[in-house]
Formats: sequence, structure tokens, C-alpha cells
Amino acid sequence: MKVTNNQNNFNGTTNFNGPVQFVGGDIINESTDSKQDKVKYTPEPKWRSPFTLAVLSWISVIIGIFGLFPIGKILANELSFFKGNMQTVEQFPVQTYLMISIIFVLLFVLFFRLRRIAKKQIRVPLILNYAISGYDRRITLEKIHVDKCPQCGGKMKYYNKPVEWREIVRTDGSVKYEVTKKVPVLECRRNPKHCYEVDPAEDRVK
Repeated sequence: MKVTNNQNNFNGTTNFNGPVQFVGGDIINESTDSKQDKVKYTPEPKWRSPFTLAVLSWISVIIGIFGLFPIGKILANELSFFKGNMQTVEQFPVQTYLMISIIFVLLFVLFFRLRRIAKKQIRVPLILNYAISGYDRRITLEKIHVDKCPQCGGKMKYYNKPVEWREIVRTDGSVKYEVTKKVPVLECRRNPKHCYEVDPAEDRVK
């Protein structure tokens, strides 16, 4: 008599959905997901700015309008060049207007980003454990006080950590890595593997 105990025989087609175990004895399942320790931090407001969402919106609009004037002057000078009015072109202070345009563009980008922070009411890391918060639709400068690392007791830092990159191949064949995504984290200074992602919208909106 042929013994077929502890053998798995499948006749025909068999479909399995989900994890499947084939064993000949007892089954012991142990979860590999352990509860991750959480690190605590406390934001301390250092400066509450007068920049609310409404104020930032108006400032962005005003900067955008005034920024059009130097750009318009530069375009008008280029038009004079094509018309053959060389005297006007030579007397035009193009570098001055170009510098003014760059300043307006930088200011517009700055206030537009601040407006985005206030609109979404999120917290964005800066440097040295400082952050900008848009909670209650107002820009506030905060100092982030972080407890010690729950795994080793080391000091923690709060910053934007790069988590995604893309490769850019240069003409000489070398590869440059450009960061495409950053996330706010609390990271141990002793061991960077002790890292905890922070929700930028953790504070509840009123």
C-alpha cells in the first residue's frame, strides 16, 4: 500500500488568493509588524507675523503687478533694437532693470510659498530645528523642541529629508542625482536609521 500522508497533490487547475502555507505539522503565525515607538516634539512659537492668508494674497498680487514694469521696459528695449533705434538701446540700463526683475521674481516666489503654507495650514522645517507654521492661516516662526530618541536616547533633529531622486546624465557621462521629493522627519543624530516621518498637517484645523 502506497503511503501518501503529508503530501500535497493538486489535480487540475488550482487558484490561490492571498498567502498560502503548506506544512506537515503545526502552524505558528507570528506577526512581524511591531508597534513603532513614537518620538514626541513640542513647537514653541517664537514670532507671530502679521502675515495672514489675506495679507499674503494681496502682497503676492502687488508684487506680481510691479514686477511687470521692469520686464515691460526690457521688452520695449528689445523692440527698439529690432526697429534700429540703437541710441535708445545703448542708453538703456538693461542690467539694472534685469536685477530689479530678478528681485521681484524672488519676492513673488517667497510670498507665494508663504501663502501656500498659510492656505494649507501646514508646518515646514527650516534649519536648526526651526519651522514655519501656517496654522490658523497665519505665518508663525516656531522652535521645535524634540524629546530624545526613543530607541537609543540620542538627540533628534527636525528637517526635510530627501526620499526620492532622479538621475541626470551629464554630457561627460557622469551622473547627477536631483532630489524630487522631501518629507519632514525627526531623525536621530547618533543613528540616522532611527527616523520618524512627521505629518506636516498634524495640527488640527479650527
